[in-house]
Amino acid sequence: MSLRSISLHAPRIAELISTGAELLNGRSVNRHARTLGERLGPLGIRIVRDTTVPDDLEQLTDALNGALDRVDLVFVTGGLGPTEDDLTRDAVAGVLGRRVIMSEDALRHVRERYQKYGRAMGPAGERQAQIVEGAEPLPNRIGAAPGERIEAGGKTLFLLPGPPAELETLLEDHVLPWLRNTLRGVAEGIPDQTYIVCGLGESDIVNRFEQDGFPPPGIAVAYCASAGRVEIRLSPGEPRAPSASGATAPSDIRWEAIRARIRELLGENLVAEERIDMQEVIGRQLQEVGRTLATAESCTGGMLGERITSVSGSSAWYRGGLIAYADTMKIEWLGVSKKDVEREGAVSETVAQQMARGVRERFGADYGIGITGIAGPAGGTPQKPVGRVYIACADAGRAIVKSFDFPGNRTLIRERSCAAAMDMLRRFMMKREERTTDGRG
Repeated sequence: MSLRSISLHAPRIAELISTGAELLNGRSVNRHARTLGERLGPLGIRIVRDTTVPDDLEQLTDALNGALDRVDLVFVTGGLGPTEDDLTRDAVAGVLGRRVIMSEDALRHVRERYQKYGRAMGPAGERQAQIVEGAEPLPNRIGAAPGERIEAGGKTLFLLPGPPAELETLLEDHVLPWLRNTLRGVAEGIPDQTYIVCGLGESDIVNRFEQDGFPPPGIAVAYCASAGRVEIRLSPGEPRAPSASGATAPSDIRWEAIRARIRELLGENLVAEERIDMQEVIGRQLQEVGRTLATAESCTGGMLGERITSVSGSSAWYRGGLIAYADTMKIEWLGVSKKDVEREGAVSETVAQQMARGVRERFGADYGIGITGIAGPAGGTPQKPVGRVYIACADAGRAIVKSFDFPGNRTLIRERSCAAAMDMLRRFMMKREERTTDGRG
């Protein structure tokens, strides 16, 4: 069955093979499946298997043979570089019974790239211009080695570079345009529906859904929990018993009604109806109402500010932040009461609230966030154990503060603190703008 013959009711599927010892020994984190899944999902193509193998010709060959037996679309990442352990081309050529040849166009590109950076190119550099016989080279505008698209017996293979930036560039420049064009005229796949939830655990969401009989027939639901949030993915499943509306197939699914029900079931815990980070959510909220934010961090050590500034254009709504780690900095720079620190401790509701108010005033922002806590592994007491964090949000008229006891190691506690702070701000802004609209703000 070729890619062009895949029907609507048999979802298009693909496999990913990632190569490189560094992906298995902990030196590098493999995010290729996430990247591909995000890009291919809207086309109705799903990655159903992700196999990671070392730089070993036999293991790579076995992975290729298995993938080609199961699916018609295979992605292979890594192993296209200049070193002897870059074996992807050799393995693919061996499986397909083809040769590895030199691409003159790719060789010219590699030479120009070496010249641009004042480097001498030897045999190792030239190796990056080799391709599998019959492959279409995919020019790499930010790297040396090209990607490759190979057609063989109704199967399609994409060989892509391992570095994430190069992988994403080739996806956008070549792979996705080709897939869109190839799938044109074929019944389009139904993209997954994604929802981001904060304030409810995975089991809480499942309980709400099950009590309501959600999802309806013909819908598959998957959950992915991470620090401070749960991602819900709804996708067309196998046809099941008819629903009350008579819907039995994915094409009959009433997506708008499903979205409406999700909103009812999750309420204000529903953050977004797309795959998006919380810092982007609060950024949009702040821009919509023309407000600004400043942050004061203790136990998170600047992690919240880093996440906020990862959003392009955040300077329009983020005034800045202070890492007030020492008590003296909280007192001198944020105006926290020395007496309150001595009486209640730096990790307290009072100090968190004063941090939020102080940073808002110092930076001239509409909103302020204050975070103070014990991230561990040391520093906890029976009264204030490791994981105890106080988070406050303040505007010109009021402040709220909450106490959390986060589980996990130091990194998880800090991550959960940042997620909770942004969710608190999201809800705080919603209430504030509601009051303003009602004429009470």
